[in-house]
Amino acid sequence: MPSDTPAIALKKPGLIAAALMLGIAVPAQANQWLVYTGGERPNRTFTVVDEDYISPEFNSDTRFKVEAATVYEAPSQPDWTTANYHVDCQRKTLRIDLVQISPRNGALRRGPDVSDHPPADVTEQQIMTFACDKGQKSQARRAEEREANNDPRNFIYMGPISLPKVVDAAWEKLWTDGKRPAYSSDVPIAEQNDRVEQIMKEKEKLVAQAGGIAAQSQRDADALAALQKRRKDRLKREKEVAPALEDWIGRTEAELTDAWGQPATSSDRGPVRTLVYRRTHSEFYDAQVGQAGNVAHFEKRENQFHCDLTLAFRSGVLEDYFTAGDRCQILWGPK
Repeated sequence: MPSDTPAIALKKPGLIAAALMLGIAVPAQANQWLVYTGGERPNRTFTVVDEDYISPEFNSDTRFKVEAATVYEAPSQPDWTTANYHVDCQRKTLRIDLVQISPRNGALRRGPDVSDHPPADVTEQQIMTFACDKGQKSQARRAEEREANNDPRNFIYMGPISLPKVVDAAWEKLWTDGKRPAYSSDVPIAEQNDRVEQIMKEKEKLVAQAGGIAAQSQRDADALAALQKRRKDRLKREKEVAPALEDWIGRTEAELTDAWGQPATSSDRGPVRTLVYRRTHSEFYDAQVGQAGNVAHFEKRENQFHCDLTLAFRSGVLEDYFTAGDRCQILWGPK
């Protein structure tokens, strides 16, 4: 969420130094990334984003949701905040909701939502950059970048660190020249940390649910992309007959056989069932068969052509079709 804290963006060496000071270990599986650390004492901040919370919004490849946590040094600021950032990479805007604020003088509380707006500071700019970079990458590509800890955008891989430990590490390892503001709340720190841990557990459940939704969305998107590619290939391959046959895509086998009768042959190969229909076309011509003096003798002869139409069904509906033979446009094309 927007902050009035002065910010200084650090380049890769600065972020690496911060990671080394925090004593970050690189585990086999990772989720936490340091996306920004900067500011001047006593107004320093740093922001982390959990990669596991990245999810596309409504099957979009340009809009993503991420969760970020920011830790503050200044006594006038909260101890930390977390929020969901809905990033539109095309419009370059963010919308913020589910804001959690941990004040230094009380228990956790909700913060106000923020409507769509351009990045208000370098922290929000880094969150947007992270979301747009990681959100469009495959799980395998993300894993490679985690293992190498060589992110092209200069983000530092931190590993699975709980929020209370992140806050503690900031003061114990990074801001060693500062003084951590005292709590004035009647709620003990241990109890507040317990509340945070409970929030994190609840969010882990949400992550699992979001992951399932994202996985299904990805499967749906992949299926749609495959469907569109098959149609594009089919229209190019079968351009002579497609205008007459394309409307049959998605129809059932029963509908086809009711309209065209039984096929010449049929077969089943795994999940795909094929029906083959054959149509023939005759062309007549006058063939010279002899000559008496100056008089030529002709007789009618016939050339017969055929074209086979193969229909491929999956789960009982027509998925694709192929033609083979001669005069296919005449036999199977538009009348």
